[in-house]
Amino acid sequence: MNSSSKSRITSRAYVAHDRVVSAARMYIQMGVIGLLLAIILYGGGMSMFLSHYFSDPIPELQHVNGQPRIALKPNARHLRMISLVKYFISFNPKNYFNLQLSTGPAKTFEKSEIVELELRPLFQRPEVPRETYRKAILWITHGRVEQLRWIFPTSLLFFPVFGFLYFIGFSLLNRRTEKTEFIRGADLVPFQQMKAGLNHVIKEEAKDDPSFVPLCLGEAALPDSVSRRHILLLGTSGTGKSVCLNHYLATLKARRASTKEVNKCVIYDVKGEFCGKHLEEDDLIFYPFDKRSVPWSFFNEVLDYPDLDVLCTSLYEPPKDSKDAYWYNAARDVFRTGCFYLLRVGKKTNREIWDFFSQPLTQIREALYTLPVREMGALKHIDKADSNQAASIISILQERITFFRYLTESDGAFSFRKFIRDDSKRQNLFLMNIRQYDAIFRSLMTFVIDIMTREVLSLTDSFSRRITFVVDEFGSLTKMPCIFDFLTMGRSKGGFLVLANQDLGSVSNIYGADQKETFFNNFNVHLIFRLNDPTTSEFLSKAFGEREVIKKFQSSQFSPSDYGDRFSMSEQEKLEKIILSTEFQSLPDFHAYMKIANYGLTKMKMPQKFLPLVSKEFVPRDFGLQSILFEK
Repeated sequence: MNSSSKSRITSRAYVAHDRVVSAARMYIQMGVIGLLLAIILYGGGMSMFLSHYFSDPIPELQHVNGQPRIALKPNARHLRMISLVKYFISFNPKNYFNLQLSTGPAKTFEKSEIVELELRPLFQRPEVPRETYRKAILWITHGRVEQLRWIFPTSLLFFPVFGFLYFIGFSLLNRRTEKTEFIRGADLVPFQQMKAGLNHVIKEEAKDDPSFVPLCLGEAALPDSVSRRHILLLGTSGTGKSVCLNHYLATLKARRASTKEVNKCVIYDVKGEFCGKHLEEDDLIFYPFDKRSVPWSFFNEVLDYPDLDVLCTSLYEPPKDSKDAYWYNAARDVFRTGCFYLLRVGKKTNREIWDFFSQPLTQIREALYTLPVREMGALKHIDKADSNQAASIISILQERITFFRYLTESDGAFSFRKFIRDDSKRQNLFLMNIRQYDAIFRSLMTFVIDIMTREVLSLTDSFSRRITFVVDEFGSLTKMPCIFDFLTMGRSKGGFLVLANQDLGSVSNIYGADQKETFFNNFNVHLIFRLNDPTTSEFLSKAFGEREVIKKFQSSQFSPSDYGDRFSMSEQEKLEKIILSTEFQSLPDFHAYMKIANYGLTKMKMPQKFLPLVSKEFVPRDFGLQSILFEK
């Protein structure tokens, strides 16, 4: 270790020693001042108490017709505290310093007490025997002076109590002076304060509708005006998102039972958990791998000529990272034209769709050549069946409709568009996509959600309609062309989105980084659990805003003298973020930040209440592998 390092350590040790010694000296000074103050307060308080409780009027000795009488005059003086003290302790020095200096016989010594001026009218002399004095005081106070034998020791408890309060009082005062003072901007509000504000609005809304049942996020009950906003939940796995969504769905079910409004819910479930905990008898499940899945045919969604273009656009939306959208647009055109051909020849089953696009390209092209000229525009993409261009287009086309392979035996009359449009249906629709097979049905589930959100936008404006889309793990879907339109205009139609995801990174990956902010800002209720993604944490820290505060700084000055040590406070205006990005990354499980437009930002804890299963989460369907293997 070099000399500079040694000197540095020595100087730091000296500073630490000075700090400890100075702090100890200040504590001693604080204790001495506190003790002096306690003595003054104790003396003053005891004086007032004794003077009030034991300050009896003093009678005087009178002689009437030569006979002594005790009389009490109206203006008689009152007993002073010194007399009460002298009852227990003699103030006469002779009682303690009685020296026998002569050699003669010892004289009998009798203790005496000097009489105060206010007592002389009673005793008629300036000095009396001590026992006489004590008996007089006992008589004047009617014996209450003896109570001082327990009152006085008990009163000494004032000193430790005062010392404790003295220390606590200055500690609280120090905290107050060190506290950051808020000036303007956004700020965290206590959860109970936000909860009280929400409950107040709920009471006002309940006056117009006594049967009103609020929806809940954890312990926060949402007024109708708040629950009719899009809700975004972010947080990594295991932090409490699913627990929160389960309770939200439970209150949504209670709300549906208590009102006559159109109330239905579409739930995208990647684990089967929501289905297992909320499935009711009339509810529907759509998942080709589940035995309970409702039968559905693709052409059930084609109600008019333009629907072909809309549906095909949903299926063949180019991904964000696509360098050339031509290939997806061309695949869309070919698929759309092929669907038109199948409708024209009366082939409307899922199997017929899959078989048609599974045949060689030359046969597809020949079938399309039978269409009217106005429907043959897509042929230019595959005119040369043996070209790389045609092969790439067909490859993309088939990749997006792979799910039809598992729908060939699932044709039925159910229609997603009719489900949305039929106001008589008050039930849940579970769209399941179990993680083990999610890649197979990712495009199908995206397509289904997209066409239903489009259908909501085609409805008339209504305040008595509530169609809620609860989407867990939004990042497991592909790009939905209609999502931003739904976020912007869906509320007026009665459509609401409750979306959960691990972070905003998947939103950037699917829709582009430039769309992430637009996506986030379209949600007016945000619930943020612990995040692992630093980019999302930093984005949220900035999005939740800043506040202007007065920061108070403490500095210390040390001196070798007894009176040179000083602590000083300084103030500085500062602009700081309400929540640091690292605070999102260090949240405990079941803790979250909640921001509601017009109500502020708070930190809350989710109740760890787990709902029981009411049905099986997933009932696998047997596709009959052996029969498929030997199918001709």
